Amino acid sequence: MNQMVVQSLLGVGLPAIAVLIAGALWFVLCREHPRVRAIGIGLIMAGGIVWAYQLAFSGLTYPPREPGQWIPYLAIIAALVGCLQCFRLGRQPFNFALSLATALIFFWSQIPGNLLVLLWVLALTIVLFVSAILLQQLIEDRSSGAEFALGLAITAGAGGVASFLGGSAVLGQISGALGLMLGAVAVLAFFFNATVGTVVPLIYLLVFGTVLLSGCLFAQLPWLTAILLWVAPWALIFGQRSDQPRISRRAGVLGLRILGVVILVALALGSAFLLAPPSSEL
Repeated sequence: MNQMVVQSLLGVGLPAIAVLIAGALWFVLCREHPRVRAIGIGLIMAGGIVWAYQLAFSGLTYPPREPGQWIPYLAIIAALVGCLQCFRLGRQPFNFALSLATALIFFWSQIPGNLLVLLWVLALTIVLFVSAILLQQLIEDRSSGAEFALGLAITAGAGGVASFLGGSAVLGQISGALGLMLGAVAVLAFFFNATVGTVVPLIYLLVFGTVLLSGCLFAQLPWLTAILLWVAPWALIFGQRSDQPRISRRAGVLGLRILGVVILVALALGSAFLLAPPSSEL
């Protein structure tokens, strides 16, 4: 048992430390080049997710046979597509294609026997597509890099706890690692007073969306918990970003801006404790 706990902690912490170190070097090198910085941070995040997945599942599966096995490949694809989007190359068509592909990963095999599954595909595609627009445009424009990344980090970290309570330790480990990696990006964005770009939120959407939906469909994660976690970063729509040069002022505004995210995350975890008590089937 102790060995499993140590392995889980290493699986969550090592990728985050790697992202922090590599990200710090990249922030220093590309301080005056936000587009290049966004591309590099996105690729570093994708690499961290692949490593976190390998630590959780003891390797990659190819070809993937289950939705959860697509997580490292989705991270890589999202990072590469995000890099293209940094050059204004078909952002919305790419987002729609990725949203549809992610939905089909879950329901493709069920379509021939049940055409009503197409409604699930349509609904999930719309949710992912609209969320991409919100995070990559509206919320990213209204938030500083630190506010944005920290909001995503808190949500993903809480998703790890909720996934564990919902009966899936490995999904919880991956989500926890994603949260810590985003937290590392938030720390760097805060001290460098820099943006993180649109690549990171696209990776977050596909990876975290896959974790939540896998938890709901194949484990015991309550749908209410998943919905609350999914909409938690949307609280950053309210208020205005702060790019003050003084760290103390930025820290104060950061705390206020992130309050809505924390409230929604707390409600989500409360629902997880009430609706999905800890299971022994991990």
